[in-house]
Amino acid sequence: MMRLPIRLTRGIGLAAIIVVASASLGWAQPAGSDPSFERMRAKLKVGDRLTVDLVNGSRVEGRVMDGNPDGLVISTDVGDRRLSRPDIGIVRRHRHGVILGAIIGTGVGMVCGAALGSLFASEGHDPNGPFFGLTLIGLGVGVGIDALVNIPRTLYQQSSPPRTTLRLDAGPHRAAVRVAVTF
Repeated sequence: MMRLPIRLTRGIGLAAIIVVASASLGWAQPAGSDPSFERMRAKLKVGDRLTVDLVNGSRVEGRVMDGNPDGLVISTDVGDRRLSRPDIGIVRRHRHGVILGAIIGTGVGMVCGAALGSLFASEGHDPNGPFFGLTLIGLGVGVGIDALVNIPRTLYQQSSPPRTTLRLDAGPHRAAVRVAVTF
């Protein structure tokens, strides 16, 4: 039987401890939980329009029918499609908003109306007409533009699973252990 030097056996023992410790990190986490997927599910409502990029490179567009911890059910033009959580890469929601456009349009209308109202007041006319009129026009234009603009918002992006590699370099005059964990 070949006897290994003390230095080499300590290195191998240390390597075994590191491997067991790094593996226990993965065992400590529940297999099915993905906090970002759960947050995305909480934000979704039945009928929301989605674009889902799958891990295999294909894309599914449709409306949310159901969302559960295991995946999503999307209603597409061809029919309902069940997507499992590991297959989902990126989820984007499409919405036509009106609130931000209303706020910006009202603000611009008020500023322009105040300036024009000040000009009318200096000429001896009523300043309220231009102020309220331009404020309402700004509100309408802002809501209209915001309703036409559709910017998809990313709700979920799958994180890559942690990878652990182990490499043992042993030779007549060296002993080394390499453990790399990528998050």
